[in-house]
Amino acid sequence: MTASAGSGAADPRCLLLVAPSPRLAAAATEAGFRVVTVADTAGFTDEDLRAHLRNTVLTHQVDRLVACGEASTHPAVLETAEELGLSPNPASASRLLADAAEVRKLLNRSGPPWRALALPDETEKPPLRDVGYGVETLTVEGMHRVTGIVEFRFGDGSSADATTPGAGLAVHTFPAPITVAEEAEIRALATGLLDLVGYEFGYAFIRVARTGQGLRLVDAEPRQASWPVSRLIELTTGLVAERELIRALSGKPLKAAMPVGCAAALPLPDPPGAPGRITAPTDVREARDGYVLLTALTPAELAARTAAVRGCPA
Repeated sequence: MTASAGSGAADPRCLLLVAPSPRLAAAATEAGFRVVTVADTAGFTDEDLRAHLRNTVLTHQVDRLVACGEASTHPAVLETAEELGLSPNPASASRLLADAAEVRKLLNRSGPPWRALALPDETEKPPLRDVGYGVETLTVEGMHRVTGIVEFRFGDGSSADATTPGAGLAVHTFPAPITVAEEAEIRALATGLLDLVGYEFGYAFIRVARTGQGLRLVDAEPRQASWPVSRLIELTTGLVAERELIRALSGKPLKAAMPVGCAAALPLPDPPGAPGRITAPTDVREARDGYVLLTALTPAELAARTAAVRGCPA
């Protein structure tokens, strides 16, 4: 279950990547790290996993352990990394950030300004509008860098919560069409939460809802944005998230996230095996998992392409 990859040119340090994507492992190898991976944690008991990680660290003389994907919230992985002094992030920060109920409790006991940002539990949940935001950040030594803010919107208003998994498929737009003041407020909310939980290193993705009472925190994940948000950011800024994480681990300056143009992910969920609805391939950049991705240089051009794709006959 553990594999070692060949090293690149320069960096003699060894990274242990737990549940990494192939692109992350490749980026680390290309950067010159010695790379050891634990591809999957599902086949272990907690104690077996702890023992396997300790043995791997000793055998390969690991310098840094990075938990990826689902492993980024796995107590056995996080606590073992911290115990061995190999984690760039406190175990408590990752676990807390991923627990929406605990985050809500933390906000509620952190004083009036934070209490006002907490989304009440399900029994008291206020009606949400059909607009929400997702904020991807990359933190290095406690300094939080926002790599992108995406808007989630339900075009027909049929769902009240565009940020809750399972609530349906929203239209994703990046960069989010918001004012400078709105962007500053959303950035401050996301990075303030990371400060509050003590987040020190790595990607995070924070979801924010716009309610009748203002912005409210919905939930967060201690990992990079998932598809299609991650792909919209990559297409528009040119930043490859995995390479940026490795640059951070290398101590190199990060690239600026400067969007060129804009992009959208439209939900077009055809039944399996049904003829595709897309008959305007020049407007579609990619199609996957019920979404089509469009790119454009201006919001007006993106709106025209969106209309063209949605106007295609079923």
